[in-house]
Amino acid sequence: MPPLCCRNICCRRPAANSARQAGVEDFSAVFEAGEVTGFAGSGFQAKELLLGVLGMIEKPDSGFLEVHGRDVSELSAAASAGLRDGAFGYLFTHPHLLPSFTVAENVAMPFFRICGADGELARERTLKALEFAGVADLHGIHVGNLDDATNWRVAFARAIVHSPAVLIAVSSPASLLLPYARRLADAFGTSVLWNGVEADLLPFADRLVEIPLQPGSPERP
Repeated sequence: MPPLCCRNICCRRPAANSARQAGVEDFSAVFEAGEVTGFAGSGFQAKELLLGVLGMIEKPDSGFLEVHGRDVSELSAAASAGLRDGAFGYLFTHPHLLPSFTVAENVAMPFFRICGADGELARERTLKALEFAGVADLHGIHVGNLDDATNWRVAFARAIVHSPAVLIAVSSPASLLLPYARRLADAFGTSVLWNGVEADLLPFADRLVEIPLQPGSPERP
């Protein structure tokens, strides 16, 4: 069973800094375990909207989304939140780390929240995630003292610390992080959905999904 699939997804929302709308029309796809899917095309805000829907952050206007075979539209708000937290890891347009906290604390906190684990397990899983992202030697350093590239790698470790079935990157630096995502898919069967430009996606993606600019939608800012 694929970790994620959708049928006939339609969604339109006001676009940021524009009187027009970003829109997704009749999108269907199956996302297999261990597969890296790149989202390319000129519909920049439509891609962000679609990934929000696929990651259970945004509700579609119509269509069906299934996570581990469960129709998410049938879930209660609490069950939906629990499924979203456990099944997905996210990378956004910024690392969104807490600068006054250490590298390890930034990664461990979401693991505690999602998994409710004891301290020893949290330390073990945090270290493994940091090792995977190549920043384990920085575990005790406050992220406010690190450069942007290193902060992104910490954000990557935070996104995978709970072993999500699906990793979604809305608008993160592909040239820096996509090699790690490719390794993650190959080693652990994570399904990766990555928004980027074709040249950055091609070396690592198993397939590209082209999202065109919809009529009346704003172009990339």
